[in-house]
Amino acid sequence: MRLTTRSLRAAATAAVAGAAALTMTAIGAAQADDAGVRVARQAGEAPPAQPDAAPYALLEAGDLPPAPTPWTAGPVTDGSGGERFCVGTRVPDTGSVHRDFFTELDTSADQTVHEAATVRDARRLTAELRDAVEHCAERLAEQYPGATVRERDHGRFHAIQTEMPGSSRDVNLVGVARSGRFVTVVQWGQMGPMESAPVGDFRDTLRTAAHKLR
Repeated sequence: MRLTTRSLRAAATAAVAGAAALTMTAIGAAQADDAGVRVARQAGEAPPAQPDAAPYALLEAGDLPPAPTPWTAGPVTDGSGGERFCVGTRVPDTGSVHRDFFTELDTSADQTVHEAATVRDARRLTAELRDAVEHCAERLAEQYPGATVRERDHGRFHAIQTEMPGSSRDVNLVGVARSGRFVTVVQWGQMGPMESAPVGDFRDTLRTAAHKLR
């Protein structure tokens, strides 16, 4: 068969076009493979590190003894919260957080949590705080000679009633708990006599506070 110049030129053009198409296909496939590798690598990358959550939790408003009006929980704040009933400033400010609770009437509460450097330090602080609570009524009676002070020992916490001359009667419940390196002090108070204190409910509150340290 005789091939004309036009036929040869057309065949050459077709061959070049075919080669170019194969080249583009190969390049496209390589790019697709490379993109796939990049996507796979990105998908396999570890997510950015997140800040560590606190190893403990503080009480919420619903964990407190029932009150005539709803509890309001304040923010969790760094530090020990300054001087506290019975324990004073014995809880170190560094390594501590605290939260205050309020109602619309005359009932309030607070919690302080301290993270000690070692379990031994936590045990030592717990013993010091419990001793302070145990002898709180004695110190109040010495500090305020004209006041009437009553106390009841409930084991892990104490109920203390104070009545200053010309003032109202107040009752406070104060307890200390520990779990590992974490120590907490929980205090509840309101106007009223010793008999109005929610002893059973506060025992549950202190137990909950200890559980949340784990």
